[in-house]
Amino acid sequence: MLMLVKDSPVQEILPLPKRSTLPSRRSDYNRRRFLAWLRDEVAVLRALGMDHRRIAAQLDIEEHDVRAFCPNPSENSSRRKLPRRAVEALLHGRHASLGGRTVARRSQRLVEIVSAYTWEELMAEPGVGTVTASEIRLWLEERGASLRPSE
Repeated sequence: MLMLVKDSPVQEILPLPKRSTLPSRRSDYNRRRFLAWLRDEVAVLRALGMDHRRIAAQLDIEEHDVRAFCPNPSENSSRRKLPRRAVEALLHGRHASLGGRTVARRSQRLVEIVSAYTWEELMAEPGVGTVTASEIRLWLEERGASLRPSE
């Protein structure tokens, strides 16, 4: 059955208000904070000896993203190198005098200096955080030594 429909006047469509195309500073800040957090998490897991695949599964991200956050994996080199900030902290730290008076002598005896530290003393050194301390511990274990046990 057909019905007769009266023509109604066409309503005028108002344009939608324009939105700003620039991202707000708050969303940009959150993204940077998230990426910084993700970079730190990848660094911690790498320092703990996890490979790219396990890190990607742990953080629920792609494996190539893990590689982007740590482009120089330590598994390619036969021996792990200490970061410069860790070496500087150890050469001038509380147990540095065990290695000798000069920086050259101390750098030759770095294993002896590091093995004199406990985990708590290592964390108390300026410029040494959890990631750096983990890297130092793994570096020391590769050389057949370990940190002094806590009391």
